[in-house]
Amino acid sequence: MSFKRRTVLYLVLVPATLAAIGTLIWYAVYAGPKAADKLEADFEDRAIEALKYPPYDWARIEMDGHTAIITGSAPTEALRDSALQRVSKAAGPGGMLDGGTITIEDATYLMPPAKIYEFHADKVGNRVTLSGFLPDPDALDRFVAQLAALGVDDPVIVSGVLFRDGMPDDDWLGTAALGLDQLVLLTDGEMTLTDKRLFLSGQAPDSQTRIDILARLTRPPSGYATDADLIGEAVWKARLAGGLLRFSGEMPDERQLDDLVDLTDQLFDGEFTNDMSVAAMAEREWPRAVELALPMFVEFQSGTMLFKGDELEIQGKAGASVLEYLREDMVRSGTSIPVNLRAEESPVPLRALIRAPDTGELPARDICQAALDEALNLGPINFEYSKDEMTRPTGRVLDGVLTVMKACPHFVFEIEASTHADGRRIALKKLTEDRQMAFGSYFIAHGVPLDQIEFSGVVSDGTDANWSGELDRDRQLTVRLME
Repeated sequence: MSFKRRTVLYLVLVPATLAAIGTLIWYAVYAGPKAADKLEADFEDRAIEALKYPPYDWARIEMDGHTAIITGSAPTEALRDSALQRVSKAAGPGGMLDGGTITIEDATYLMPPAKIYEFHADKVGNRVTLSGFLPDPDALDRFVAQLAALGVDDPVIVSGVLFRDGMPDDDWLGTAALGLDQLVLLTDGEMTLTDKRLFLSGQAPDSQTRIDILARLTRPPSGYATDADLIGEAVWKARLAGGLLRFSGEMPDERQLDDLVDLTDQLFDGEFTNDMSVAAMAEREWPRAVELALPMFVEFQSGTMLFKGDELEIQGKAGASVLEYLREDMVRSGTSIPVNLRAEESPVPLRALIRAPDTGELPARDICQAALDEALNLGPINFEYSKDEMTRPTGRVLDGVLTVMKACPHFVFEIEASTHADGRRIALKKLTEDRQMAFGSYFIAHGVPLDQIEFSGVVSDGTDANWSGELDRDRQLTVRLME
């Protein structure tokens, strides 16, 4: 009798227990707070949080069921491995009752090592801007700590530092540290370490400091070469780097000093530091040359303008149109002060091109298109009234598009034009064609092959009914990347 009771008990309890366990498992996996879909969403949030910091901002997370797919262009092998580890830790222990184990799939693209490994530092007053390549965040932290220990303003401006494999062998980091040590001793200057060559330029505060720096640069780490171009004291100096403009030195009188400061406030949108003073001097005309050069100088990417006592010297990097306008202004200045323009033409730094994966091949279409869109948004495309002469603000777009055309020589660019006029407004249509040709001729004059540019036929935008007779209403020019 007891056997039968136990059998009946088993027949009732065992299925009930199994059903309860099944219900518990079903609830845990599909309906409870740790359901699979909820855990996947929770993990995705944790993974995104783990990769939100700047060294990992290239990485993206995509969930496919219980698989986390990591995509993006990894700048270095170490950062790729570190990103994978951070995502793996974010997954937690997993397990059936925790929604299943998360699988990590590496679908990243590893950028090849940089062909030219370059690190750059600009000093303006007591502020330093860093850019170029470094091997990892630890190297950046090392240099920031080094500069802080040397008394550089905190925070240091870190602008455009990218992490990339390809660092030269031997003591490359030690050579960069040597350059930073000497740069901090300068009043203003810049340091560039390109592969195994260190170059330092700028103004030393006195002759003894200049001698000490040159002596130290004669003893670089083994396998590395150094060079320097250091000037002594100058009467007056302007230094532009990292969005910071600094004036130092002496001006002939208070009125000229105030006039220069007022003009700078009108022209320059970045941070401006005035460390000028007044001192009696025989030559009093040179500030006029500075004022004439300033509108284009503030458009430089970086540069130095200084008066040595007998001439005004301008160095730095700028777009082609900026240098052309500067030359025009100096020719028209009418001052007796000689101007020595030593600046070099430089591509416009477009984010789409800077951040593009370095595959060793020419940029892909989507990168060229993004760079072109960025260039066209740098400013207006405007012309002088009733003329085919472009206004100076158009130079920003010209230089940006020129940069894209040279970076993407495997694509053809079409210059499109439209007008407010139809066939009854021949004069306006002819003006549009002349402006279209003037716009395209700029690129050809700066080395873009003829077969890389096409001109569309001028079309009407259909607004002729409201035409007021003003010949400069037509400003409908743009550039298109052809299929």
